[in-house]
Amino acid sequence: MTLSASTFPKPIIQPIRLHVLTDFDVSLHVKRDDLIHGAVSGNKLFKLHYYLQRLQQEKKQTLITFGGAFSNHLHATAYIGKHLGINTVGIVRAEPHELTHLTPTLQDCRDWGMRLEPVSRSEYKLKQQSACVCDIAQKYPDPLWVPEGGSGVLGVRGAQLILKDVDQSQYDVIVLACGTGTTLAGVINASEPHIHVVGIPVLKGARWMQAEVEQYLNPGRDNWQLALDYHFSGYAKWNEELLGFIKHVKHEANLTLDKVYTAKALYGLVDMVKRSVIKKGSRVLFIHTGGLQGARA
Repeated sequence: MTLSASTFPKPIIQPIRLHVLTDFDVSLHVKRDDLIHGAVSGNKLFKLHYYLQRLQQEKKQTLITFGGAFSNHLHATAYIGKHLGINTVGIVRAEPHELTHLTPTLQDCRDWGMRLEPVSRSEYKLKQQSACVCDIAQKYPDPLWVPEGGSGVLGVRGAQLILKDVDQSQYDVIVLACGTGTTLAGVINASEPHIHVVGIPVLKGARWMQAEVEQYLNPGRDNWQLALDYHFSGYAKWNEELLGFIKHVKHEANLTLDKVYTAKALYGLVDMVKRSVIKKGSRVLFIHTGGLQGARA
């Protein structure tokens, strides 16, 4: 794939056979957005698409965004910045001493030219309202600010492109993992009326996501739901059951999942089939949103 702000590959959709689903006559296809690009996989390029357009239209030279030590968003942004010749700054949720030994994710970001600016967790929550973040911004005149995870109106518009060129007549249900709700909102907006979209938050206590998603939806969009019970105790948390599920899916279907996002979502999909929340005979499309780089030790 040649990275740019305006081109996307044709969707890669693969049939996946899991015996537990065949018992319920449920067919499963996976949209392999994890295969889009080695560094910019999953939903990241989609959500950044219109932000990159704006940056180019406004002739800005610097992009500032937010993320944690294993952020797929920072990783993708840094690579795109290097590829397109954009200065990138990552405001990282970390104390300064935590950046003396970088995670593989942040090491890649630094190697690709991203300036890493640590802020405390309390300041990070305030984002651009933080005095510390404002002080950092003074070092980078006239930047384009991109919300954490590529969220916001432009991120939702970009996420709508995930279903571009997908023949939705072949499916009844679409399932995907959720962190901020941005990708979910985009997929709902782009879905056809007969499709039921299921978002599976990977955070504990994510009822807030209902309102977060609704604010971005086109009028009349009610063909969706959140499944809140598959967070495995919270963001970036897991147990032996989930790790066993990841190994089982890899062995049976040769599909690699990450334990933060996609494993929880596919586990939820299977459980919803078992409990008849997803009906017998359904044709399901699972969107693999990437995130595999963050699993590196």
